[in-house]
Order: sequence, then C-alpha cells, then structure tokens
Amino acid sequence: MKKIMFFAALALLATACHKEPSPQDSDNEYLVYTSPSKDITFTSYQTFDLADSLLIIGQSDKPVYSQSDNALALIQQVRVNMEKLGYIYTPDNPDADLGIQMTYIIKTERYVKYYNDPYWWLDYPGYWPSGYWGNWTGFYYPYPVTYTYTTNALITDMVDLTGVEKEGTALEVVWTSYIGGPAGSSVQGDVARMKNSIDQAFAQSPYLKRNASAR
Repeated sequence: MKKIMFFAALALLATACHKEPSPQDSDNEYLVYTSPSKDITFTSYQTFDLADSLLIIGQSDKPVYSQSDNALALIQQVRVNMEKLGYIYTPDNPDADLGIQMTYIIKTERYVKYYNDPYWWLDYPGYWPSGYWGNWTGFYYPYPVTYTYTTNALITDMVDLTGVEKEGTALEVVWTSYIGGPAGSSVQGDVARMKNSIDQAFAQSPYLKRNASAR
C-alpha cells in the first residue's frame, strides 16, 4: 500500500493535467474518455492493488478520503472489471504490478448577469418586442438572471508499480479514464450512472485484457 499512497498524494497535481473533453450528455449518461500509455503491453501485468478510499475534491476546502458506501461501490466496480479481465487482486501487496487510484471531483458554478433593455428573453426568436403592448421603450429596472449548475467527474489512474522505486521519480500512468458530466438530482442516481460508466470505460479499452479467456 506504500506505493499507492505515494501517487495518491499527487492526485491534485494529476487532475490538473487531464484534458477535459467537451461534455455530451444526450443519452443521460456520463461522457467516458479513456487513454492508454503508448507502447504498453498489458499482458505483462498480473496483479493489481486498489486504493481503499476515494479521494474527493470540491466538497470542502481540502480534499478528503472517503470510505462511504457510495465511494466503496465505485471502488468495487473497478475491482470487478479488473478481475473480469484476468488480473489478480492483491490488496496491500507491495509487489503488486499495478496500482489504481480513484478521484471524485464535484464543482458548482453560479451564473449571474443583469439585463435592462431589452430583457434577455427578448432576444429569443419569435418573442414579443417591447413595442407589442404599445409605445413602450423598455421595461422597469435591470433584471438579474441567475442559475447554478453542478458537474461531477470520476478520474481513475492506473500506474505501473513494477519499476525501480527511486526518490523523486514519478510513477508511470499506463491507463486513465475520465467520467464526467452534469450531476443528477440524487447522489444515488449519479452513483448508478458512474457504475455504468466504469463498465463502459473498461469495455472501450479491450487492450487491457490479460488473456484470451478473460471475459
């Protein structure tokens, strides 16, 4: 677990390096983006360790590690997919071939803009112009239009733990997945969608399969 903690401490820096794709949520599911490292043969790996906590960024001033039921459900979904691909789960094993860290990010944006003449909706095609009701030149005082929206994302980084450990040397990320989009009306619903998206992340990464017998 020592190696897992080493790269867990770098999670904040790692998230800043991810290129966020344009959100597309037409099917009410999260966008799923996956990327392998170049020139990596995954059949050379056999075992994996999985951090037992979910790193959460955005719910408080400081990042926190969570072992809530929802966090553990997402961690378990990754473990199930890895084992289906033929990898052996070896918790707390310093000699594991692969280490996996999961980071959950939640962000709320608030939008406020003031309009006077015309109001913001008067620009909408087909809406009544101010003169519709007579010889009017405008309406009242500037009107604020306000809304908020929340997005969340789950980032999974898989690192190679087989290299020689050297002080000051970063671990190589061999596979990463980004799952994200607008948050839903309930946490349970978001967790269910993210579990489906975890399955999709592995389904669209067939190169992760260890052997032909893995399903």
